[in-house]
Amino acid sequence: MKKLRSALCLLALLLLIPAVLRARRILPLDTRPLVAEKYAGWTGVLNLWVYEGWPCGSASGWLNRCLSDFEKAHPGVYIQPQFVDAGAIASMNDSGILPPDMLLFPPDLLPTPRGLAPLPAPRHLRPALRRCGEWKGEIYAVPVAMSGYLWARNADRIDAIPEDWRDADAVLSVPTPQAWRRWDAALLALCSGQYTPDDPDRPGQASPSPPPEVALGLAGETTPSPTPSPEPQRGAALSRHLPRHFQFDGEAWRRFVNGEADATLVTQKEIRQLEALSEAGKGPRWQLSPGDSAFTDQLLSLAIVDRPAAAPRQALCGEFLAWLLSDECQSTLCRASLFAVTDIPSGYGASEPLAILDAALRDPGLRTPRIFDGQWTARAEDIVRKFMSDAGEAPALWARFGEYLAKKPND
Repeated sequence: MKKLRSALCLLALLLLIPAVLRARRILPLDTRPLVAEKYAGWTGVLNLWVYEGWPCGSASGWLNRCLSDFEKAHPGVYIQPQFVDAGAIASMNDSGILPPDMLLFPPDLLPTPRGLAPLPAPRHLRPALRRCGEWKGEIYAVPVAMSGYLWARNADRIDAIPEDWRDADAVLSVPTPQAWRRWDAALLALCSGQYTPDDPDRPGQASPSPPPEVALGLAGETTPSPTPSPEPQRGAALSRHLPRHFQFDGEAWRRFVNGEADATLVTQKEIRQLEALSEAGKGPRWQLSPGDSAFTDQLLSLAIVDRPAAAPRQALCGEFLAWLLSDECQSTLCRASLFAVTDIPSGYGASEPLAILDAALRDPGLRTPRIFDGQWTARAEDIVRKFMSDAGEAPALWARFGEYLAKKPND
């Protein structure tokens, strides 16, 4: 009986062979559509490299909040941020290390977008920022956060920023330019307008909302209502000049805080420090005001690494970029003391000092360097040197510099 059952099983298997051969001819052998379907809803870890040396503040708290909300909206997807140095990003294509899926970095860190994927034109960016990441007609990086520059003055020493430093009995101390905080270009921008003698209204400084100056440093101080001024005498417009023998000062911040300087330039980083000093009852009684023209090199931009074999991952990276530009993320940049790159408010109250900087950065004439332009800092040094030596008038020099910044790279 046992031998009979074995023989019947063997016969059944033999009879299945023709059916298997027929099914092989009928069923598709190409499994690629099945693989594509399997990975269409890819889940896993996306790696984000963040440049660790940006001196303009920390975006980590804001970024982590945006990451968390994105992951909640995309179950199974995780974004792993890793802070890396300039060398890691610069050698991304040649080091042999598996490159990340995305980069978050400032201008002038990469000379070209080699290894990055072209991106759709960012619709939500303000017009002044839409071409920052352009290279040969394609967009390869998109700003997602920014900061900028303002005047800060010691209100106990001077009543206003002088129209012309050359003739003013005031001490100007400006920090030495550094990477991603080009105080030289910012100084030229803030001094790039003209004025008429005895004219209290500085051309190019329409009062933003909030008011163009905020006085802080003394508890309980109130700002008096402005007194109407008589009609100013009109004359020929004059350019502004720096103090004679002006030089940048590596101790500028210390001199201003200690009351040795009447005015300096500040970013959001110094403004937060001034607020902390005031809360502790220390430091000068300070006020902030915008300058003649708006400029910033303080941009954090997102780029997607070009990995053709990882199309689902790149699609998710594109969704993450869109999320960083969404109102939900841009409106909370105040948590990092940074500012929106879209038209949405950054989250500052009208009476906060950083609201002045937020308003200044929304100037339609804002100038920024290209993200992939390694030559702009040298051009800034050359032009500002002429300003310092009176070899050119500030408005003309600023116009020349602005034309350079507006040029399309490598066209």
